[in-house]
Amino acid sequence: MITNLLPAILFAGPPHSGKSVLAYLLSRRLREADVPHILLRAAPDGEGDWSYECPEEARVHQRQKGLYTADLIADLLTAIRNRSLPMLVDIGGRLRAEQFELLDACTHVVHLWREEADRQEWTTWLEERSLIPIARLRSQLAPPDELAPDAGPLQGTITGLDRNRPQPGPTFEHLFERVRGICAYPPVALEAEHLRRAPAAIPLVTTAELARGLGIISPSGDIRWQPEHLPRLQELVPASRPLAVYGRGPVWLYAALAAHVAPASFHLFDARFYGWMEPPSVILGSDRANCEFTLTALSEPDGLRLRFNRSDERYVLRPLPVHVPPLPAGRRIILDGAMPAWLWAALAAGLRHRPALAAYEPRTGRIVTFWRDGQLAAA
Repeated sequence: MITNLLPAILFAGPPHSGKSVLAYLLSRRLREADVPHILLRAAPDGEGDWSYECPEEARVHQRQKGLYTADLIADLLTAIRNRSLPMLVDIGGRLRAEQFELLDACTHVVHLWREEADRQEWTTWLEERSLIPIARLRSQLAPPDELAPDAGPLQGTITGLDRNRPQPGPTFEHLFERVRGICAYPPVALEAEHLRRAPAAIPLVTTAELARGLGIISPSGDIRWQPEHLPRLQELVPASRPLAVYGRGPVWLYAALAAHVAPASFHLFDARFYGWMEPPSVILGSDRANCEFTLTALSEPDGLRLRFNRSDERYVLRPLPVHVPPLPAGRRIILDGAMPAWLWAALAAGLRHRPALAAYEPRTGRIVTFWRDGQLAAA
């Protein structure tokens, strides 16, 4: 097995110690600092960035607790070992024997705790491994922060890791600088390596190139995709021709491009798990169930909502053929759920013959129509 030299930073500690909040805050700061990375939530609770950024009502609707299974652990191990970017690994707080393999697959560790008994238990587990310690910190909600004057791993207290109102203090800033130093690989080098692995003989475009072609890159280099940009993509991307897409963008952008080039092949780069991949086929009007998730059709005044729900025992989804239940004709389809980009693309390509396709955005609560009457739409 070839050793993966990219860091995989484990966030270790008991439940309710602030691991998930800390991992989210660090990931957000790394994005703001333009440090490419992956945040892998290895706890099967169905959380994503949306669970910290959207209203409470949407959070309750989307969140689903799951269980660790042998398949899930195998999938997570594959994700960690095959990482394409530096990775932050947010693991569950109550471990069973088979879950310790997840610890062994990581390279570095940030250890949080609240009570001394929990600290001792996790310290024993971590000392049995060869992880490089970045920080050993007691987590408490109220200030003050404290740091020991030591040149080794950060040791002391970190505060403010409240899920609803995070207010991290000085310790967080010190920790962020260390994590950034570990994860700061030149983005150009990482992108060049990813693009080098792109499928051969298929036209390749990056989301940055598309944004540049549309003139929507701000002077600071930020790209803020809006639905009204979609129709103009027809000038840059030929319809019904194979395409490979690389880069960050909203899921409805990937869905729209997949529908636009269908039935030709569409490839995307899934940095979290699969690398370059072609979304699976879609079987319409099927009475078969999907083994890893459900797609439920709900009739609403503004369309037919096709709601995704992950099965409790699955977290990392495998790109198996997707079964879509029978749907009434003549209505807009609203795709809804915390799906990976490749599943959005698969559904959009398979449902492209519907009058219109839209995406529900939990962060904003809005519905974005990205496809209407067989072409890219803006609504």
